Amino acid sequence: MDPHDHAESVDPVRLSKLLAFALRHRPDALGLTLDAEGWADLDDVVAQVNAHRRLPGKIGRSDLERLALGEGHGRFELRSGRIRARGGHTVVGVDATDDLEAPAPTPGFLFVGVEAADLEQAEGQGYLEGHDGTLLTLHADEAAALGVDPGREVVIVDAERAIRQGTVFAAGETGTHLAARVPLRFLLSQRHGFERQVSAGGVLARGRGDDAEFALIRTLPRAQALGEQPAAAPDDLAEPEAGPEDDDDELPSGEFEDARAGADRRGPDRRQREGAPPDGIERRTGPRRTRRRRRSGRWGAEGRLELPKGKLEPGETPEQAAVREVREELGIAEDLVVDAALSTNHYVFRTPEGRMIFKTVHYFLLRCPDGAPQFSPRREEGIVSVEWWPGPRAIAQVAFKNLRPVLERAWELLQV
Repeated sequence: MDPHDHAESVDPVRLSKLLAFALRHRPDALGLTLDAEGWADLDDVVAQVNAHRRLPGKIGRSDLERLALGEGHGRFELRSGRIRARGGHTVVGVDATDDLEAPAPTPGFLFVGVEAADLEQAEGQGYLEGHDGTLLTLHADEAAALGVDPGREVVIVDAERAIRQGTVFAAGETGTHLAARVPLRFLLSQRHGFERQVSAGGVLARGRGDDAEFALIRTLPRAQALGEQPAAAPDDLAEPEAGPEDDDDELPSGEFEDARAGADRRGPDRRQREGAPPDGIERRTGPRRTRRRRRSGRWGAEGRLELPKGKLEPGETPEQAAVREVREELGIAEDLVVDAALSTNHYVFRTPEGRMIFKTVHYFLLRCPDGAPQFSPRREEGIVSVEWWPGPRAIAQVAFKNLRPVLERAWELLQV
């Protein structure tokens, strides 16, 4: 039997007990060999369980995968075609500590290629899952997900929020993650009002080694940058004005939903609609507390420090768009060249009209071959100055936390 195939229905409780016994205490009972960290090859475990006939019928690889990501989660760990028990080992030569090495972190967003029929089924049952008991394979890179089958639609999964609410992902082969199923509410691209935007930006640098510096833009709300007086808004409902791209509330994965839920809670009669509390429970009394949405990158009195970026124009490559946007926003007449690709950021934000935008931003390391350029920043875009900052200080002072890895990578490249 092919160990990748799923045979008949397997009792997950019996399988879990058998695996726990073998992987923690007696691998020899199934003819298994564990490495120093307790790992065993998945296909070998399937073959040995079937060969020793310790269960009625035969199992397939998918039975073990689904056990590790489902009923047996917390007892087993799955990674790159291997499985192990989480702690409690008594096997000589195997690390018996319960504090096992943590797997590589799952990215905030994952991508999975699916067929139209898969999405129809997901709409009906409330979750997306693989075919015939196999696991979903999700990719950290969108191009990789599309490359699996160009005829499929690539769906964006809010993995960070899914993990917080109980969905389990395991590390697969390089750049992939596995899941038994993903609830429909975490499929961002299937939501009403969903849109995509692709932008590119640049880290303009000068110098090398410890002398390297980065050009950061300092922004203010556009009205303030132009000397206008913005209209007042109730303090608890006020939205920070957008920066250079109307999307500078760079909400990390999950904060979009938190913000949306926060908006739903603002109705003044919400508690009255809920009815009376259970017996013995009293409503909290006292002044009404205002809940403000948690935001990143708020403007300070002097503005905030960011990286220039902008949307791709038709026919542009990300590299071309990065050079154009940096020249335009910084007001540079001199030519710029791309030194290296840095990273790609993904995040979600919501427009004042309620549209949910999934933003992809490609960042590049840029240089000016003619020396230090002259800056004439675009005040109409909210940019009030361009400032050279030493690398470590730029990393510490930039407004958005998802820009720090971009600058850290640029700093690393300039140390060579």
